[in-house]
Amino acid sequence: MTGAEDNEFIADDWATLQQLLYRDSWNEEIGRHRSPYVFRGLTSTDYNLKTSLQQFVGDSEEWDLEIHLLRNFRHYALQEIDQPESPFHLMALAQHHGLPTRLLDWTYSPTVATYFATRGSSDEDGVVWAVDYKAAHQLLPDHFQEFLDKLGTDVFNAKMLDDLMRLVISQSEQESGRISDRQTLPMLDVRDIIEEFSKQRGEDYVVFFQPPSIDQRIVNQAALFSSTANPRTSIDEWLKRHPDLYWKIIIPSERKREFRDKLDQANINHRTLFPGLDGIATWLKEYYRPAER
Repeated sequence: MTGAEDNEFIADDWATLQQLLYRDSWNEEIGRHRSPYVFRGLTSTDYNLKTSLQQFVGDSEEWDLEIHLLRNFRHYALQEIDQPESPFHLMALAQHHGLPTRLLDWTYSPTVATYFATRGSSDEDGVVWAVDYKAAHQLLPDHFQEFLDKLGTDVFNAKMLDDLMRLVISQSEQESGRISDRQTLPMLDVRDIIEEFSKQRGEDYVVFFQPPSIDQRIVNQAALFSSTANPRTSIDEWLKRHPDLYWKIIIPSERKREFRDKLDQANINHRTLFPGLDGIATWLKEYYRPAER
């Protein structure tokens, strides 16, 4: 059922939900169902698509905190992990462990997104956002698109973004005659790459990229991240300027429990999405929760 907006749909029942989750997935070029969409599930329609960094900075306008957070995360994380391969690897790792970053979590899996949308209060409608990442990447700066075309892919990974930014910075330094000191100052490297990423184009853009397979949770959730070039821009605002790139599925509050039970039977649950003892415990609490009366 269509909602108040042309790109908003309501999943009144399980069958309708399945149709909506896989709409526009047919790829005529390859003759297979390969959706160009990525998904994000939220437990309430009142929630926005602000990043954790935007929420952390709030009205303070202290956006330089991003680099301070990453610098110190790198410093203390070296006690627990190997040094990240690239600034975007570092950012993905920080996001994965709860540090405020400019990244937002998405998944290739519509059912994983639905699981997250059906959690939380049964008094609030949930929502699944779907964004056409291939079309979004058509709005990237030309050299971003050329880089993807050369590699024959539609989406970046953390290493590819790092390689691209290093090429851009290297070209800029050669043209200006500057000598780089990044080999001895690695955090300047992170800062410069992030700043270069942010200034590639006057108009804001969104990049979707695959994180390193940090742990099994990343793999099981079919995760990827998005980042706007300007950390101040929320994807909500950006999508309003590009309404043809997205749609939303509203999950009525009274359908949440039913949909979650059916996802559990399809092996989409906390135990599989969050491997480990904590995931098992959360799944068991949900599985054996007494029926609502």
